[in-house]
Amino acid sequence: MSAAETTTTEAVRTLSRSAGLPGRMAVSWSMAGGIILGGYVVALMTLTGTMSANAVLLTATALFIVGALAGFVHGAVLGAFGQDPDAGERSVGRSVAMGALYAVPGLAVAWLLAAWISMTVVASYVGSSTSYMIVGAGWIGGALVLSVAGVQGWRALSAAYARWPEWRLGTALVAGTFAALLVLFLADRPELWGVHLRVSPVGAVLLAAVAATWIAGPIVTVGLYLLRKIPTSRTLIGSFEVRGMGGDLGVGLATGLIMGLLATPFLSGLSPMADATSTSEMLVTAVSAALVDEVLLRLFLTTAVAWLLLQWHRVTRNEALVLSVIIAALVQVLLYTPGALAAGFPSTPTAMGWMGAAVLLPSLAFGALYWTRGFRTAFVAHSAALMVLAVVAL
Repeated sequence: MSAAETTTTEAVRTLSRSAGLPGRMAVSWSMAGGIILGGYVVALMTLTGTMSANAVLLTATALFIVGALAGFVHGAVLGAFGQDPDAGERSVGRSVAMGALYAVPGLAVAWLLAAWISMTVVASYVGSSTSYMIVGAGWIGGALVLSVAGVQGWRALSAAYARWPEWRLGTALVAGTFAALLVLFLADRPELWGVHLRVSPVGAVLLAAVAATWIAGPIVTVGLYLLRKIPTSRTLIGSFEVRGMGGDLGVGLATGLIMGLLATPFLSGLSPMADATSTSEMLVTAVSAALVDEVLLRLFLTTAVAWLLLQWHRVTRNEALVLSVIIAALVQVLLYTPGALAAGFPSTPTAMGWMGAAVLLPSLAFGALYWTRGFRTAFVAHSAALMVLAVVAL
């Protein structure tokens, strides 16, 4: 075992004795994140020719810093969720602070390993046994750090799941959101902000995974948590029970059909969607867009607004629910306005009519269904409305 590997092992053992789970997670994930981006990613990209080998150490260091910072934050958050709830917030803070101290020598070792790994392409050019030994020690040491981070992460995730009442539902929603984002990103691959570069299909998959993990995951978790604190006649969990499913589906389909038909007259001024390859693909895209909107605008935004209003103790329960639906509808209008302006409507009144009939009114209806009949009904209604519009637009 090399000196770097021995130092890493001893640091992990000492950290386990003196720091709690959040601190251990912060350090191990910080080291692992830096090694993955600054070491393995650089090595693989330079070996395959997708990244220039010029100034490889400088590039590896920059990516190492990004991966280390992201790993520290996400490790600390996951460790806090997996921490014993009786420990209290102060214990979590002390643990993370202790982890930050240990991160200094830990990241020094991790950077050394990442540097050795990133020099794999250089070792292949040199071809000496010494260079191969150094690079090999980096790969082995990096794998050791990743295995420790993986074990710590699994323990924290298991503990967090054990204390999450809606873990099955939350996992299903996050997985469904990932699938929906994947469909949307592959159908219309997004551009990277600020650089005007459209991602490749592989990039679309990675972007969907990142968005589902770091955006959909937190908002679903927060939404479910806040929903438990709001007294409603129909909770989200209840809306996923088999009982009453037929009635919810019927109400959702009827509402969605009406909302879609009300908006179809405004499509007469637009040309058919030439890039649509098939009706089935358009319908799948419609369902995917509906799921993403309902998770973001109803489960998260509507619930959070209602909870905040109730926290102020200035409104009644019904007033909070109504105001939350209205605010979420206005936010949806703002989100959809750029798309409406770029759609090419023949006149401003037509565009305004479209926004009212296809965005504002349906959003109010879906919000009302969310509070009265649950997430399931609102999602079905939203999907049905977008399906109607997709068929008409073809």
